[in-house]
Amino acid sequence: MFYLEHVSSKRFLPTTLLTFKSFINGFRKISDSRNQSELKYILKTSLIILITAESACILTAETIGIIFYNYSIVLSILLALLVGALTIVIIEAYKTIKVKSQSCCDCNDD
Repeated sequence: MFYLEHVSSKRFLPTTLLTFKSFINGFRKISDSRNQSELKYILKTSLIILITAESACILTAETIGIIFYNYSIVLSILLALLVGALTIVIIEAYKTIKVKSQSCCDCNDD
């Protein structure tokens, strides 16, 4: 399977077609994994993370736009991407710490 990084030297149309092909393949994988026991949980948490990160990006960009008016396009894009990325990192770090602490507690119980 090709990734977008490998075809960055190609033109717009082939890259766009590859993006749609990857999108369709993702839906096929989701439909193939309906029998997975944790699929509902995975989709729910992924949707929550997506909405949270997008909301943080939008709120940050709009706040910078209001504070600095029209002179802030570069700053608002930069900070919006940073806040969106930090939102995802913080959520994943919290989940990792929670899992490690639970596994550590399970080891201590034995």
